[in-house]
Amino acid sequence: MDKLMDNHWFLKGLALLFALMLYTVASLDNESQSSGITGLPVGEVTETLTDVPVTVNYDEEKYVVTGAPKYITLTLEGQGSIIAATKINRQFEVYANLNGYEPGVYEVRLQHEGINDKVKVKITPPKIKVTIAEKVKKQFPVEVSFINSNQMKEGYKADKVVVKPAFVELSGTKEQLDKVAAVKAYIDLKGVNQSINKDVKVIVYDQDGNPLDMPAVPATVTVNVPIITPEKKVSIDITKRGTLPEGVTLTSITAEPSQITLYGPKDILDDIETLNGIFVDLDKITGNTNLEVSVPLPKGVTKASTDKIKIFVQAEKLEKKTFSDISIRVLGLSESLNVNFIDPKNGKVSVDATANSSDLDKVTSEQIQVSMNTQGLETGIHDVPIQLNGIDNVKLDVKQKTARIEIVKKG
Repeated sequence: MDKLMDNHWFLKGLALLFALMLYTVASLDNESQSSGITGLPVGEVTETLTDVPVTVNYDEEKYVVTGAPKYITLTLEGQGSIIAATKINRQFEVYANLNGYEPGVYEVRLQHEGINDKVKVKITPPKIKVTIAEKVKKQFPVEVSFINSNQMKEGYKADKVVVKPAFVELSGTKEQLDKVAAVKAYIDLKGVNQSINKDVKVIVYDQDGNPLDMPAVPATVTVNVPIITPEKKVSIDITKRGTLPEGVTLTSITAEPSQITLYGPKDILDDIETLNGIFVDLDKITGNTNLEVSVPLPKGVTKASTDKIKIFVQAEKLEKKTFSDISIRVLGLSESLNVNFIDPKNGKVSVDATANSSDLDKVTSEQIQVSMNTQGLETGIHDVPIQLNGIDNVKLDVKQKTARIEIVKKG
């Protein structure tokens, strides 16, 4: 563009184009007058333009101007074609020049430019009363307010809000800034079930909750709202169903994880102490077994920290071994008495030992102690319970539960 403006041929061409345009407008005006065409303005006309914006020129870095109207009325009087062109193009400005003014109250005359000198211009009102005050800048914190917070998806709630920047700057007179009560950004929570991160326009309010026409810097802030649900960590309760097959013993049942976190409304979580509804069918257990089961959500709970848990069942297949001719020890018998065994005649019984193979291999006859207590018994025939001592990890069972004996005096 700079090169074109330096070209004298370009400038001559541009001047010729403007001359042709002016000639065309004048010709049309003359023709309309001579031919009586009524579609175009003829001769001197008067037009009134409303809602003409007013520009106020002043040092915006130092001052604030109040009292100036936004719009005025402009009355134009002159040649019809020129008035029509002025209305259509709107290439004019009405302004108040306050450059160089100090703080105070002034009545200034409105001026205009960009209107053909042949047009008579009337500005209504011709003068305006303005107040010039020192500009004050102040930072205000941004408050976040929620809309429709009671319409969030069930079980969800908003966590601590983060606003960036946390403060915005407002500019105005001291009196204007004193009216500021709050700067707010609004977040709609209707149907929300995930965290929010968005740019939000801020709104300035006075003490009565009315919006103030005060631009903030910046005009928008970034609001981050983490959306969470109340949570509670509870232990897992495993319920055993059925019975183990014969010869199988249950060592332990454990869950991984041993605890689980549930999410949902607080009033529902408060009533939950353990996670129930997880079952192990013992009749299907024949040895060590690993299971994976789905987590049953209690009513009203929205989710759990995991949807699957592992269950480890430790069970062993037992073996049985019979130890014969184990002598029955007589306990508590008076020194003046003797015992004669009637059944079993030889005073010996058979004992079954049941355990896993490794433990069962360690059991010896000497470890198995069978006894009966005769303390307080007098002479005569008696049926006395047979007792067994215990061996770790081994189940002992004597086939004969009682012994029939006769107690007699010595000699």
